[in-house]
Amino acid sequence: MICDQASSRVRSPMQGSRNSRDGASVAPPDGISTGQRIAAYEDVRGLSHRQLADRAHVSYSLLTKVVAGHKPATPEFVAAVARALGVEPGDLQPPPYGDGTADDPLVPLMGPIRTVLDLYDLPPQEAVRPRALPVLRAAVRQVNTLAQAAKYKPMVAMLPGLLVELHTAAHEFTGEQQRQAWGLLAEAYRCGHSVGIAIGLSDLSATALARMDWAAERAGDQAPALRAAREYLRVTAYLRVGDLAACRRLQESGRGHLEGTDAKTPSALVTTGQLHLGSAVVAARAGQKDLMQHHLDEAEHVAARTGEQPDLSLHFGPTNVRVHRVMTLVEAGEHDRAVAAAKGLRFPAGWAPTRIGHHHIDLARAYRWMARPEAALDQLDAAYAVAPDQVSRHPLARETVTALSRSASRRSLRLSTWITRTGI
Repeated sequence: MICDQASSRVRSPMQGSRNSRDGASVAPPDGISTGQRIAAYEDVRGLSHRQLADRAHVSYSLLTKVVAGHKPATPEFVAAVARALGVEPGDLQPPPYGDGTADDPLVPLMGPIRTVLDLYDLPPQEAVRPRALPVLRAAVRQVNTLAQAAKYKPMVAMLPGLLVELHTAAHEFTGEQQRQAWGLLAEAYRCGHSVGIAIGLSDLSATALARMDWAAERAGDQAPALRAAREYLRVTAYLRVGDLAACRRLQESGRGHLEGTDAKTPSALVTTGQLHLGSAVVAARAGQKDLMQHHLDEAEHVAARTGEQPDLSLHFGPTNVRVHRVMTLVEAGEHDRAVAAAKGLRFPAGWAPTRIGHHHIDLARAYRWMARPEAALDQLDAAYAVAPDQVSRHPLARETVTALSRSASRRSLRLSTWITRTGI
């Protein structure tokens, strides 16, 4: 699942924008919602709702409802309004991930990970004696399990030492064991991306994914699938800022890595299916519903061949396809259909808590737009039950809680609890 990315940190709304047509700096929009940002830019431009609607060629009624928070802003709507205001679409959209501010308790713990990622090109440390390959494989599985359960603190404590050990093994082992060690190192580097995305450190995420590709190139038969998976993971950063063209380029690059390989191997099939799911999300963001459906259908065909597969920590299979159908319907603004698509969904044993948590966050978003606040809170509670650290810091959850708070005639105990949990 795309949850979730790789570029420089997203600009905070309080840092302003320099995308005005006359080149002057634009006053920063306050608040986190798209509607609030539009209203702030209207003030800067001296435009009324009616004038902006005319310039953007959008419905005046729709514009007023988006600004008031009563209707979601579709990608087409955001693009049209951004053009009319002379800004980038990303300036009108709240970032779906944290901003990596220093008050996050995990940020001070990133130093050792940054050091290991930076010193990747140095010779192995002589004092390090790597354990046997089966033991290292189990350790990589453990650190990935921690990451996918959003148990970031123990994962961050374990990761630097494991990376150093795998780095040494990849240089010192020989033959097939060496190639497998490079593959394990690539998978472990991916965990640096996981924590970087979770706390909004896009630079850390980008570096970790670059190291993942460096190691994957040396992983023998595993290389194509690992490198394609890395491209899938890179998409997340560009989704964050609404750069759908970059997302499409990365998806095509991922497919290119798989060309000429045995497409029937489990790794290649899983990565192919996951690339289709990523493309479906990109299409949903772009409002291309037919293309969205095409990629979902293609992923479903692949999933029929693979069954449920936790390969490469992507957890691809029929369940993940169904989860993405729900997610893309939410992204496309079809909230009733998203809720209907989720009916009766059961998660396989061992499914990643963060995947389950994100699914419940998506449903909370749908129920919020359907004006069903208690159902939205039920879904947030379900997400908290499986991945509390994820949902408490996730901006999509925070955005939902903020909207529920603003629309409530009075704050219930449940809502107040969520306001405290998310720190809004």
